[in-house]
Amino acid sequence: MASVKNYSVVAAALMLSVHGLSIRAADEPAAPAAEPASPHTLTGNLGFVSDYRFRGISQTAKQPAIQGGFDYAHASGFYAGTWASNVSHYSYTNANMEWDFYTGYNYKVTDDIGLTAGGLYYFYPGGRTGSDGKWDTLEANFGGNWKWISGKLWYSVTDFFGLKDPKSKGSTYIEVNATYPFSELKIGNPYLDKLSLVGHIGHQKVRHYGDASYTDWKLGATYDLNGFILGAAYVGTNAKKDFYTVATSRGDKRIGSSTIVLSVSKSF
Repeated sequence: MASVKNYSVVAAALMLSVHGLSIRAADEPAAPAAEPASPHTLTGNLGFVSDYRFRGISQTAKQPAIQGGFDYAHASGFYAGTWASNVSHYSYTNANMEWDFYTGYNYKVTDDIGLTAGGLYYFYPGGRTGSDGKWDTLEANFGGNWKWISGKLWYSVTDFFGLKDPKSKGSTYIEVNATYPFSELKIGNPYLDKLSLVGHIGHQKVRHYGDASYTDWKLGATYDLNGFILGAAYVGTNAKKDFYTVATSRGDKRIGSSTIVLSVSKSF
């Protein structure tokens, strides 16, 4: 990253004092007014994971994924964005990509407490579950946070990822997440201050599909290396093998089994 050096000009008061002159603050030109901060924020992100896990279940048949997206936020609390990742066609027939679109509103109650509500549409270009079915799913979400702890409830407005006979509309997912930055300990160590512990537990309830319901968890850490976020986490579920196994060219894979997920991401 290029660096810019700033130089300041010091008023020549000493030179003027030789001639018996003085400078008054009222005679100095006023500093230009600062530009008001823009209420709009646009950011992007790009990342790589050793296995794309969504609610503990592998979306890539235990293979790596490249992911990225863009986010817009307004000072009022409104936000919108899009995000995409490769997925396995073994799990999503005729689809190799997940493309998400989301929007919502974040409300700041205090500096430590916030509320959120929004919606997210999961789109699988070309994906079909049969002659007239699609994987595409729409969920609404409601949640809140206190400092580094957050919770959220997701509600499926449409059938849940192609499960429609019987209909799975109304499926829910509830989660609790924690990201504890070591900087909270006030140790003052520049290396530890870049480290955060990450924890998660969630429960997916698929309406009318008891065998598809399960609990997932995650425990790991992230480290900020010059803006690159390095991550490592142990991810596990109690998902039933019979429901969460896919047939691949290399044999059957249990996509809900426990694993270590490595990741690296960058925001810009």
